[in-house]
Amino acid sequence: MNSHIRLLTAAGAAVLLGWAAPAQAQRQVNARQSTSGTGTTEISTNGGSLRVIGWNRNEIQVTGTLAREGDRLQLDGGDVTVVGSRGRAGPATLEVRVPAGRSVQVQAGGGAVTVTGVEGNVEADNQNGPVSINGSPRNVEVSTTNGPVTINCTTRDVSVHSMNGPITVAGSASGHIEADALNGGVTISAASPRMEVNTLNGPVRITSANGQVEVNTVSAPITVAGRRITGSMQTVSGPVVVEGPLSGDLSVDSHSGSVELRLPGGTDADLTVTTWNGRFTSAFGEGRRDGGERRLRIGSGGTDITITTFSGPVRLIRR
Repeated sequence: MNSHIRLLTAAGAAVLLGWAAPAQAQRQVNARQSTSGTGTTEISTNGGSLRVIGWNRNEIQVTGTLAREGDRLQLDGGDVTVVGSRGRAGPATLEVRVPAGRSVQVQAGGGAVTVTGVEGNVEADNQNGPVSINGSPRNVEVSTTNGPVTINCTTRDVSVHSMNGPITVAGSASGHIEADALNGGVTISAASPRMEVNTLNGPVRITSANGQVEVNTVSAPITVAGRRITGSMQTVSGPVVVEGPLSGDLSVDSHSGSVELRLPGGTDADLTVTTWNGRFTSAFGEGRRDGGERRLRIGSGGTDITITTFSGPVRLIRR
C-alpha cells in the first residue's frame, strides 16, 4: 500500500513539474532582434530593475526575468516592452543591450535604471527609483519623482528634473547643464560653460564653474567654486559662498542668508552692496557708504559685482 502511495505521489509530482515548466520558462527572458546601428530604442517597464548597455553589434538582446506569471516581453521594431496579461505588468529584472550608436528612451514605473555605453541621446523617466547614466551619450535628459539621479558622462547637454531625490552630475557637458530639484540637493562637479540650477529645499554645490552660472533656491545654501565665474545666485534664507576668479558680472541676492565672496588678490571689479541690517567686512577695503548702499572699487575695476541682502552679513575674503 505504501509503495503504491509513493508511486502515485512521485507520478503526481512529475505531472505537476511538467505542467509548471512552461510557466516557469515564460518568466525567463532571452530575446534577440537585428536592428540598425542608429535610430531610437524605446524601453518600457513597470518596476524591478533595468540595465541598458551599448555594445558593438547591430542587434538588441534582452535577458532577465519577469516576476508575474502571464507577463510577457514584447520586442518589436527595436522597442522593448513588458506587457501584462491582465492590464498593468508586474516588475521585471532586465538587461537590454543595444547598438552603441542608437538613442534610448526609458519609461520606468520604478526600480533602479542604469544606462551605460550608449552614444546616442539618452532619455529616462523613472517614477520611483534611482537613475544612473554613464559613458558618452550625445545628450542626457532625466526625470524622476522619487529617487536619486547620478550622471557621470562626457556629453553635450544635460537636463535633470527630480521631485524628491538628490542630483549628482560629474564629467563634462560642452553645452549646458540644467538641474531642477524640489526637495533634493544638487551637486555638480562636471565642467560646463553654462549651468542653471533650481531647488526649493535642497543645497546646491558647484565645484567646477567655468562660465555662466544661474542658481535659485528658497531656503538652501549655495556654494559655487571654479576657474571662471559669472552669473547670478538667489536665495531667501540660505547662505551663499562664491569662490574663484570672475569672468564676468556677478549678482547675489539673499534676504536673510549670509554672502561670502572669496576672490583672488588680482581681482578687478566694481562692487555695489545693498544691505539694511547686515554687517559688511572686506579684505579689499571698506569703500564708500551712502545710506544702505556701499560702493567699492577692487583693483582697477571693470567687472560689476552686485550684492543685495536685507539682514544677512556680507564678507569679502582675499584668497
